[in-house]
Amino acid sequence: METRKYLEALDEVMSKRYSSKEYCIGGYQEESICLQYENNGWIVYNGERGNRYDEVKCDTILKACIEFIRKATQRVEDISAMENELLISLSRVA
Repeated sequence: METRKYLEALDEVMSKRYSSKEYCIGGYQEESICLQYENNGWIVYNGERGNRYDEVKCDTILKACIEFIRKATQRVEDISAMENELLISLSRVA
C-alpha cells in the first residue's frame, strides 16, 4: 500500500479528535506531535521550541502511525479506538 494512504488515514483519524495545530504529519510543527520520514525510516516526536523531544524511530509507516496515535493520548480506550479506526480506514482503501 502506498505511504500516502497511511498518512491520509492517520490524518482522518486525528482530525476527528484534535486540531491541526496539535499535530503535524510530514514535518516539524511547534508544540505538536510530529511524524516525518528521515534516513530510511519514520520518526515520531514532540516538537517544541525548535527541538524534537521523545523521538521514536520506526521502520515501517504502520508502526509510525500507531506510535503517533499513542503519543496523542495516553488513555487506553482512546488508543484502542483510534488504532481500530486507522485499520478500518486503511482496509477501505486497500
